[in-house]
Amino acid sequence: DSNMTSLGIIKIPDGLPEQVGLVGFFYPTQGVLPSGAFTSVYPDVVNPVLTLNVFSGDLGIDDGTPRSVYTLEVDGLTQHTGGDTGADSLELTPGATVDLPNGWGTITWEEITAEEPVKRFASLQIRRDPSSGWVLMFSVLATLGLFAGLFVPRRRLWVKARTTPDGVHVEYAGLARGEDPTLVRAVEEFATRHAQTLDSERDSGGER
Repeated sequence: DSNMTSLGIIKIPDGLPEQVGLVGFFYPTQGVLPSGAFTSVYPDVVNPVLTLNVFSGDLGIDDGTPRSVYTLEVDGLTQHTGGDTGADSLELTPGATVDLPNGWGTITWEEITAEEPVKRFASLQIRRDPSSGWVLMFSVLATLGLFAGLFVPRRRLWVKARTTPDGVHVEYAGLARGEDPTLVRAVEEFATRHAQTLDSERDSGGER
């Protein structure tokens, strides 16, 4: 959360009569909710407390199946502290030592210094993607193409020429995709430009 309440897992597969798993909750500045549960009320290390719930049984790490080191599957395990066991979770403060259940040993929170009981660290991730510029460019082009398809009128124009006793008769027609109030004007402008082009070519041919 925003006050840096953290969850951690410790797995002890060997060295004890049973495999042991610990689920730890770290509170940088411990506070107590009305329900009695612990929480962190400030993200900096002012009143650090670590609580541990102890489980024992088969941790599932000897059968060859890959397991995450960040999670503990508690199904099938026996819980010894915390939860509905009736025993309080193990509670540690800097420099303190607590006993594990069943005489399995002790756990000590070894503080670095009295002024800084918790070792600080930072997690940084640096990522470089050379293709991001190309992706941006093609995204812009695709967007421009979409706007062009939506707002640029799409028309088809036809020119039909046929001979008559009086010469060549030329007809012009246009078809728009959707409503296009400027279609008639576009056909007229096209007919005018086409006629001017024909006249210019005819005059040039006459001079030669």
